[in-house]
Amino acid sequence: MKKPVLFAAFLCGCLLALPSAVMAAKAPGFKFDGGKVKVDPTVSVSAYWDSNINGTYSHEESGWGWRITPALSLSYNTQRTTLSSKMFYTCQRAGDSDNEGDRDSYGISFVLLHQFSERLRLTLNGSYTHTEDDDFYWIDEAGSVGSLDKDKTETYNVNAGLGYTAKRWHASAGVGWRRTDYDDYDNTSDAFSVHGKWGKSISEHAYWDFSLGATMNSPCHGDDSIAYSAMTGVSGKASSRTTYSAMVGVMMYDYSGYKDDTDVSPKYNVSGSYRLSRKVTLSLAMGSYYDSESYGSAKHYYIIRHNLSAAANIQWTDVISSRLDLSCIYEQHECPTSSSYEYDRTYYRLRASTYYKFNDYATMFGAVSYSMDEYDYSSSSSRDKDNVRCEVGLSFRF
Repeated sequence: MKKPVLFAAFLCGCLLALPSAVMAAKAPGFKFDGGKVKVDPTVSVSAYWDSNINGTYSHEESGWGWRITPALSLSYNTQRTTLSSKMFYTCQRAGDSDNEGDRDSYGISFVLLHQFSERLRLTLNGSYTHTEDDDFYWIDEAGSVGSLDKDKTETYNVNAGLGYTAKRWHASAGVGWRRTDYDDYDNTSDAFSVHGKWGKSISEHAYWDFSLGATMNSPCHGDDSIAYSAMTGVSGKASSRTTYSAMVGVMMYDYSGYKDDTDVSPKYNVSGSYRLSRKVTLSLAMGSYYDSESYGSAKHYYIIRHNLSAAANIQWTDVISSRLDLSCIYEQHECPTSSSYEYDRTYYRLRASTYYKFNDYATMFGAVSYSMDEYDYSSSSSRDKDNVRCEVGLSFRF
């Protein structure tokens, strides 16, 4: 637990040291080098009540807890280059020492965008996250889905891509690497990916797109596997209020340990946004993904995952806003070695949150959410858990 504490102390030290190093602007944040470099320190504190604070499938107990998240965002902007980075530390503690609601996580992420010319651009991004004692599925405000099923988990991500946009067509290519290290279980999994996309203009605001991709998964336990995908579809703007992207195709999974084990399934990625009015914006994203896993003696699992996220953002007034989120995950856990290890998992969550902005430096928020996590095993047994969580807090910018 020393590393998270030191990381939090470092971030808090940065917050205290910044005012003496630079001149504060009228807006939150601090600027250097004529405004090219900007530093945004923030901290969020909240308290919550949970109907199933231990996340158990039986003997549910309600309880309360608190959370604090200091963060530091950095950005660098020139005419052709944009670099942004964020460091954070989250400390969560249950109010009752008998509850297992303690969580610690910290990490850093960055995004680099460089415009070589009017048409050619480079994108580079990466992240590192360390999480302790998390054992649940989470979905953030942007709809991203993550699974943290081990006591200590470290996740690394690096992606690089080149894009070119001409008058009547565009093209992009990229590579990626992801590592997930379950420290307590001595289980590390690497994934290497490559992808390409080409699109041709079919109207003033629409493109016909075609993409190819491949991902190799290499777990420390079990055999390597490769997933191939081919998709086609359309993207663009249907109107000044509507943007969309719809891609459909196939995925194929090939396992080096089992030459006859090659599966084919549909693949899709659909997303869109619609500005209903000046105050209301709707968004939707859904897709299918392939992933590998390796637990215990069942060393040859793979997962077919289907995700759905929908959101409505409402700006009631200049200082009051709300957000409604619906997030769903359906997973098929397959095991070529034995059907007894196979099962389906369904997770969904509905969350409503409201924000009141006192000024540019302080915001109060409140949220209520309901989630359900269900397992359906091939042996006809099943289990599920649900919970209701209420949270209220304050966030500060400096």
